[in-house]
Amino acid sequence: MNEIAVTLLVYALAGLTLKVGDDLLDEMSRPGPSWFPLALSGVLFGFLMSRSEWDLALLVSILLGVLASGKVNHPQFGIGFIMIACVLLLRGVPNITDIYLWIALLLVLFLASALDEKGNDWADTYGTARASWFFRYRLTLKVVGLLVSLLWSGFLIAAIGIWVFDLGYEIAGRLTRKYYV
Repeated sequence: MNEIAVTLLVYALAGLTLKVGDDLLDEMSRPGPSWFPLALSGVLFGFLMSRSEWDLALLVSILLGVLASGKVNHPQFGIGFIMIACVLLLRGVPNITDIYLWIALLLVLFLASALDEKGNDWADTYGTARASWFFRYRLTLKVVGLLVSLLWSGFLIAAIGIWVFDLGYEIAGRLTRKYYV
C-alpha cells in the first residue's frame, strides 16, 4: 500500500515539476530557473519508468507523443531527458514480460497521447466547447489508460497515475496563472 501511495505521489510531483518548468519557459520567459524543475521532473519520470513495464510504456508513450507533436521546443527540456537516462542507468529498465504485447500497448498509448497533443492544439483554435474541454484536459490518454487496465490489471496503477500526474500539472498551472502571469 505504501508503494502505491509513493508511486502516485511521484506521478503528481512529476506533473507539477514539468508544468512549473514549462511555464517558466513559455509563460514567464525565465529560462534560467526552468532547468531545476525540468531536471527534477526528469528524475521523477526516470524513477517511474524504472518501476514497472506498465509505467515505462505509459511514460514512453507520453514522451513520444510530446516529441511527435513538436511540444519539446526549448533546449532546457534536454536536461529532463538526460536525467531520465541517468536514472534508468542507475535503477535499470524493468523486465518486459511479453515484448509484442508491450509494443502493442506502447503503440496504443502513443496514438492516444499524440491525439491528445494535436487535439489540444486544434481545440484551442477551432474546437467546440466540448472538444476544447476534452482535449484541454487530454482525456484521450486517460480514458484509454482506464480501458487498458480492464484488459491488463497490472496497468491500473499507471492508469491512475496519469490522472494524478495531470492533477499535479493542473495545480501547477493554476498557481502559475494566479501568482505569476
